[in-house]
Amino acid sequence: MPTYDFNKFKKCCQENKDCVMPFKKAQDDASLYFGLKTKNALLEFIANDGLEDLSFINTKPWENNSDKNSLILVDAYEFRSMCKLGYIAFMYNEITIKWLLKSFHLSKNSDFAIAIAMRKAGIRRE
Repeated sequence: MPTYDFNKFKKCCQENKDCVMPFKKAQDDASLYFGLKTKNALLEFIANDGLEDLSFINTKPWENNSDKNSLILVDAYEFRSMCKLGYIAFMYNEITIKWLLKSFHLSKNSDFAIAIAMRKAGIRRE
């Protein structure tokens, strides 16, 4: 079960872009793999349902958190965009009151495409 409400994250991408901070690597990967060259383009893509067939993967503690006294969890999802399989991971920092977009790149899970096809065909329900 996700830690964060994806719809709140998505709404912030649409209405309050200053509260969403993509990591440099996430922005660079979004540009390289999805042609989303600016922060605004990336956030509009998320806000306007560019993440098709969104599927929750897991929640994990943020490994690179410099404040070991503060637990920050990261939610990860896979999605489809046209013929590409993508991966997005984000978190919320209660101290800065900002959403942090940690990752946005191609998915390493090739089975996701098969799972989507099976779900659409009614063979798989999860």
